[in-house]
Amino acid sequence: MAGMPLLQALLLVASVLVLAAATRSRRLHPFLAIVAVASAFGLFAGFSVAFVGKSFGVGFSQAVYSPGLLIVAVAFVAGIAERTAASGWFAATLNRWRWLGSTRLAAFAGLIAGAAASPASAFILLGPLLRAAAPKNAAAPLAVALAISGSHGLVLLSPVVIAAVSILGAGPGRVALFGLPLAIVLAVLAAVWVRLLPLTGSAGETPLPPKETLALEDKRAGWSALVVFAASAIPLLLLMVRSIGDFPSEPLGGGTAREMVLSLGRPLTLSWLAVGVMILGLWRPSMKLFFDSGWTTRILGDAAGTLLIVGAAGGFQRLCQETGMAELLGERLLSWPGGVLVPFLVAALIKTLQGSSLVAAITTAGMMQPLSAGSGFGAQNATALAALAIGAGAMTVSHVNDEYFWLVANGAGLSPPRALARFSVATLLQGVVAAAALLALSVLA
Repeated sequence: MAGMPLLQALLLVASVLVLAAATRSRRLHPFLAIVAVASAFGLFAGFSVAFVGKSFGVGFSQAVYSPGLLIVAVAFVAGIAERTAASGWFAATLNRWRWLGSTRLAAFAGLIAGAAASPASAFILLGPLLRAAAPKNAAAPLAVALAISGSHGLVLLSPVVIAAVSILGAGPGRVALFGLPLAIVLAVLAAVWVRLLPLTGSAGETPLPPKETLALEDKRAGWSALVVFAASAIPLLLLMVRSIGDFPSEPLGGGTAREMVLSLGRPLTLSWLAVGVMILGLWRPSMKLFFDSGWTTRILGDAAGTLLIVGAAGGFQRLCQETGMAELLGERLLSWPGGVLVPFLVAALIKTLQGSSLVAAITTAGMMQPLSAGSGFGAQNATALAALAIGAGAMTVSHVNDEYFWLVANGAGLSPPRALARFSVATLLQGVVAAAALLALSVLA
């Protein structure tokens, strides 16, 4: 089947269905299912056994490094947070400000975090805050994930949008002007979506105890909550700073200065920083736990399952990329009429077939750049909208060949079939809404 992109795409669809069926009852661990399905996909796609093993291994190792290191670090952060009074403080705060709601707060946090260099890393870093603020609410992680996804495809600071803007030569100001309001719309859509759909283990909002049962003024609880917030927010802020460093104009400086900025947002640095904040802020309980071999073994054991699943998803993604089906099928859409919808459809097709949003954005922008003048994207507004269409398409659709899908499924406690129905379908809906809005703007602008 090598060189037959349409058949390979159909094979991917079949692989998704088989994977969903195999993990439906939770009897088969997702790691085993992904490895088996990915191997079969590679062989049926026309690759040799040696090539399948090599490509899967490369993708696996890359995913284990990033975001794998953060998965382990945040597991320690969350484990320490569970031994403190931070959850009680967050619960009391939400109780006092009930009109906000954990789902609305989660969507707002995801809107901001979407500007980070990696949606997977941003979601992982918000994990301890989600566990502390909404420990039994499956809707909150899903709202965060969807808001991150929508924001990452439209906010100027994200690498996906930066790549499209740089290659097409779009004006950053116009991209920010059009993209930010649309990202807010998608964040609102995320909050509405999770409230409309019942989730296993969730009744919409986390039940909160009466005000009098929680001591909001407890200094120890407040300090613990502040440390947990800092352990998530500071690395997330550095991840956003790294995004600024990715700008071709080098606003934070070039050469050694730029490399320093980029190094601050790398997984190892973020991991040490997140754990370091917890140790410095909560010295006694942290050191006591780190020298408890039983506790550390449990934390590492809990993280290992997610780490293996993410690594296997990275291997599957690599095999999908090696087929070249995404690029070949995407090229067939370039001649379609439809204006700003064309870059969106090309990016969405490439993203869906090979799994990586950044690869989808770069590939689509490279395809559109030589055709931009003839496609009517020469004007400044039109070029900005085309860049945003690429960004929105590059986040549509997230499913089993994307490690972000598996992180969301694990964070929300959803089986793979339920995650496909609640998260993957929602990313498709977000893409459709974004495409419709961009099309309307292209007519009015």
